[in-house]
Amino acid sequence: MATVRTGKVNYFRQLKMAVLYPGNEAGSALDRNNRIAVFLFAILPGLSPNFNSFILLASMVWGAYCLATGSLALNLSKSDRLVAIGMSIYPLVMIASIFINPPYSEELDWIFRLLPFFSVWLILPRMRQSPDGSLVPLFILGAGIGMIVTFLFSLLQIMFLMERAEAGTSNAALLGVIGVLFGGIALLNVQSPRSVEQRIAILGYAAGLGCVLLSGTRSAWLVIPVHVVIFLWYFRKHSFHLSLRSLAITSSLLLAGLIALGSGQVLHRIEALQENLTSLERSDGEITSIGARFALYKGALSAISKDPLTGYGPQNRMASVLAELPENIRPQLPYSHVHNGFLTAGIDAGVFGIAALSLMLLTPVIGAWRKEAGPGRDLAIALALLLFSSYVITGSFGIMFNQKALDPIFAYLVALICADRGSTAFAPVVRS
Repeated sequence: MATVRTGKVNYFRQLKMAVLYPGNEAGSALDRNNRIAVFLFAILPGLSPNFNSFILLASMVWGAYCLATGSLALNLSKSDRLVAIGMSIYPLVMIASIFINPPYSEELDWIFRLLPFFSVWLILPRMRQSPDGSLVPLFILGAGIGMIVTFLFSLLQIMFLMERAEAGTSNAALLGVIGVLFGGIALLNVQSPRSVEQRIAILGYAAGLGCVLLSGTRSAWLVIPVHVVIFLWYFRKHSFHLSLRSLAITSSLLLAGLIALGSGQVLHRIEALQENLTSLERSDGEITSIGARFALYKGALSAISKDPLTGYGPQNRMASVLAELPENIRPQLPYSHVHNGFLTAGIDAGVFGIAALSLMLLTPVIGAWRKEAGPGRDLAIALALLLFSSYVITGSFGIMFNQKALDPIFAYLVALICADRGSTAFAPVVRS
């Protein structure tokens, strides 16, 4: 037992060395900064989304400085440029919509919110200063560690404070999106030959699902079976080192624990859904969660049909939707979006907004698919599909973009997916 405990302590000491002291000669300073940023970015989404925004902004500013002074070259491939342009079209369309549609309100604030989508141009050249294949495994490992800590935080909230867990996000739905995405990313580390990293992968995935259950985010539940299909595709092509017997026993125990912890929250949310659906048949004027969504969808579709080309601008979003709804229910809809990312984009910028959003959602898949054949391409495709499915499914019923956490996460992951060559084989973070 003492030997096992010592081994774990040694592993985390070696992990610290791998992050802080990469030791690859001339590029070690840039590489070290990249590793620290990537590792923290993977750990923090469920604990401090604002810090993720800070990491992305600092990386963009430093990248711009390095490109301006010539210490870094842009040096983007044709595929990189295609992804960066695809990412940039969405904010450009939204900025154009802001100025096409008066009255103007908080234009600078809206433009500032759109800056993360330009980040691939600035942070990808910097990521390329790290050795090929070094950052993605570090991000996957950090996602597992972050999910474990986030789940423990969420569990404490449920036990003592809240009906629905939020962890450090201040929004239960946001925790659900982060839990299903980063838990899925964490599981990819099952392919690591290091036993500690395998355990973190399985625990991280279970913790991510635990966050989804404790947050009560029903749209995130719909993502789980889609992710299972992605895992089946990926792991059939790439064997993992954990024995099937050990995996079955561990998974069964974790599943039993999740059911015990989350069953109450799941039943509560299902009952709430049933009550909401029943209330739709009544006409007493009270708006429930489901009723509010239906009302918002109806108002959004009506507004888009009246101005399908340019939309109304994000600054006029909810005013244009509420104008299409009966006056007696407007006070009961104090939202900043219509709980569907595509309809929100249509309200903001018409069909051009919906097209630009769809293109941006596809950029991680395009960037991964265009890589040269090899294990790095398969891993990038798996990451891209996890990212794409998480945002599309949850964003079709709730939050997608225009949010302090989800925008930086999407942009940063797109750059990370592009960073490695397709021929690069997966390697554990701690290799000794």
